[in-house]
Amino acid sequence: MSWRTCIIAALTVAPLATMAVAQESRWDFTVSPYVWTPGASTALETGFGTLEADASIGDVLSATDFALMGVFEARRARWGLIADLVYTDLSERQNTPFGVLFARATVETELRVASGYAAYRLHEDAQVSVDLMGGVRVVNADLNVRLAPGTLPGQSFNLGDTWMDPVLGGRVRVALNDRWFLTAMADFGGSGGGDDRTWQAVGMLGYQINERWSVQGGWRHMAIDREIKGRDVEIDLGGPLIGLTARF
Repeated sequence: MSWRTCIIAALTVAPLATMAVAQESRWDFTVSPYVWTPGASTALETGFGTLEADASIGDVLSATDFALMGVFEARRARWGLIADLVYTDLSERQNTPFGVLFARATVETELRVASGYAAYRLHEDAQVSVDLMGGVRVVNADLNVRLAPGTLPGQSFNLGDTWMDPVLGGRVRVALNDRWFLTAMADFGGSGGGDDRTWQAVGMLGYQINERWSVQGGWRHMAIDREIKGRDVEIDLGGPLIGLTARF
């Protein structure tokens, strides 16, 4: 699935917001690229039991694994449109899974996640702003599982799927003074039944360099539960991030 497909699907909520915006207000835009170094944990069903594999933040930093994310926001009066894009390519390992049947397990996880929201500003003053957010999350997941030989011969299989879930969330920004600010955001969603669930939470401390530029760093956690090809899969990503925001 291409990024163009992700973005188009994630922004299907755009017409709902633009219809409700006052014509005399101007658009403001922000672009925020981030570097994210999450630890990862993946649990999935196999014919031998549930396989749980992990990669710590240190593992990610010392390997070629990485995660990138970016946020684009367009705002007009009380309404905003937000696109949140994440790409991760991580490897997780587990020693001696399933007793002596296999010596080692490796799970390579590649995720493309695009979330699109319409945001409505419930409250805004000089110190605090509060947004209610609703939209969709599109996930494209590819997992490559390898079991090293033990008493049984080595095995490998692939799991992959693309799906879309509705999400609902909120965001709060608190100005600590003229330069420093805090931002917190959380959302949750899913199909409304079964094991198809997703949620995330982000907390950041930011510094306003000037009217256009700011920097921020913090922590992000994202969880995805999904049945893929008849197997229950749980993916958890959590770790520090740092980014830069430009306002136009």
